[in-house]
Amino acid sequence: MEQVIKGKIEYDDQKNEWYYKRGNARFTIGMTSEGVKKIAIFNRLLSNRYLDNHAVIFIDELESALHPKAISDYLDMIFELSQAGIQFFIATHSYFVVKKLYLLAKMHSLSIPVLSLTADGKPSYDDMEDGMPDNSIIDESIRLYQQEVDWSLGG
Repeated sequence: MEQVIKGKIEYDDQKNEWYYKRGNARFTIGMTSEGVKKIAIFNRLLSNRYLDNHAVIFIDELESALHPKAISDYLDMIFELSQAGIQFFIATHSYFVVKKLYLLAKMHSLSIPVLSLTADGKPSYDDMEDGMPDNSIIDESIRLYQQEVDWSLGG
């Protein structure tokens, strides 16, 4: 995880404060980006053995404050931890998250259940192993792609 955030979080016992350290630079945790904090806190929970293979973790808007590459790397880490027994529930509005979960399901022949809400608020259940879910995130991604194709073809 330290590779993703290109540094690590350290605690200064004398000052009773947390810091993000990147190379020789050190920043107070308040000056650190939300994305770095998100991954660093998760890393700290793991390294302190606060989380074990029976843990259940809820992550709301995993993609928030993360670059798409960091999202993908973070999901790779989550996948590895899920294989060790940690259970994850992820809420997202990100095509990157949905697509990465789909690719992980396909590459590993793994069931990844998805619950989406339809436009009328009814639940829709899918499994990433069976394909991309039919939901508004995917629909909007397709709509934008079609708009780009139409525009590039002069339409």
